[in-house]
Amino acid sequence: MAEVRKVWNANGNTLYLGSPSEEFEKLENAIYKVILDPFERACLVKVADDFTFDYKLYGLESDLINRVLKTYNATDHGNLGILLNGLKGTGKTVTSKQIANRLNQPIIIVGENRPQFPSFLNSIPQNITIFIDEYEKTFGNASNMLTIMDGASNSDYRRVFLLTTNELRVESNMIQRPGRVRYLKTFDHLKPAVIKEIVDDILIHKQFTDECVQFISTLETITVDIVKAVLNEVNIHEESPKEFESIFNVKKLRGKYNVSIREEDGSLAEIAANIEVYPRPMYNEGHIGYELTVDGTSVGHVVRVINYNTLEVEPYELDGQPVGFKENVMIKVEDADIVNYAYAYDGFGSTQVQRPKKKSSDFLKNIDKEWDDYENGERNKKKKTLKLSLNEESIEESHVAYQSFNLSSEDVSG
Repeated sequence: MAEVRKVWNANGNTLYLGSPSEEFEKLENAIYKVILDPFERACLVKVADDFTFDYKLYGLESDLINRVLKTYNATDHGNLGILLNGLKGTGKTVTSKQIANRLNQPIIIVGENRPQFPSFLNSIPQNITIFIDEYEKTFGNASNMLTIMDGASNSDYRRVFLLTTNELRVESNMIQRPGRVRYLKTFDHLKPAVIKEIVDDILIHKQFTDECVQFISTLETITVDIVKAVLNEVNIHEESPKEFESIFNVKKLRGKYNVSIREEDGSLAEIAANIEVYPRPMYNEGHIGYELTVDGTSVGHVVRVINYNTLEVEPYELDGQPVGFKENVMIKVEDADIVNYAYAYDGFGSTQVQRPKKKSSDFLKNIDKEWDDYENGERNKKKKTLKLSLNEESIEESHVAYQSFNLSSEDVSG
């Protein structure tokens, strides 16, 4: 066996016996992980050339990615922090990795909190991207990364910090400090359009499309993995989610909401309480164009999202006429449990919380009535058409019978 060549490596006056090494002035654009060597010194290990995805990406945050890149390229100094918070499986880590790839500079993954790491990262003589997934688990409320995040260590080079958290339990000085974290985005449930795209791609038994979308929309947590699991179950057993919802390991929302309409004077009037609504909050731009259904009644189409629980809705048109209301309305949808909890103090000696005077509206009743009138009118039309058709058939049959009788009489007389 050939002897492994050893050389002396000098670090100041300290000499280390080791293997020959190559020298690089700059790190190549790749992904590295920062670790401690056996001598407790921080160093890098290359783990990949870039982040790759061997699956289709859903719900791409293109606007956010492009904004980060534009901001970074429009400035030539200072660090940039991006904190993406939210549920597992909603896309925050994928979004971070896409940003890292697009920045086109070395990416360094920090997977543990070591006192040597901040100064080591700050000493790297080039622009780098620092990626810390699930930051709250690694650093929690620790502040040892803050000095390099806001440039207090006076590096001549720039650092982009890409941080993700499942829960926003981080050092308080990171929040409302754009110099450290410029962009903070919370990832919530998948948008309805994204859910529909996944269903269209994965569901084999298309006859269950509407039932799958409806079932998924009632879940307490909606992520790509959960949606795929539901669809996989439908594909295997060729049955509606209703058949397995009692044993499937997902939690459904109670799905009960209080719904109000904003009147012309600006006040809110309740139109329904403790009922089901589709689509349910949280609302975003992806809900525009969706049909709003309140307690089984189709109200109209969403044309604008005011905020997470308030929508502008336009009426349906039947035969060129709006159903139930003429002008667009503002509809507010609040979780019934949360609203009731807010009033729980009432009656327990507190004068701080007052139950508001309840004002109700016949808005939904008017829509129901017009739907019923229309459907009854359509049924009456069908009855009249059917009766006329039967009369015509009877006349035709009588005519044929009369002709047949005449022919028979002639035969007899002949």
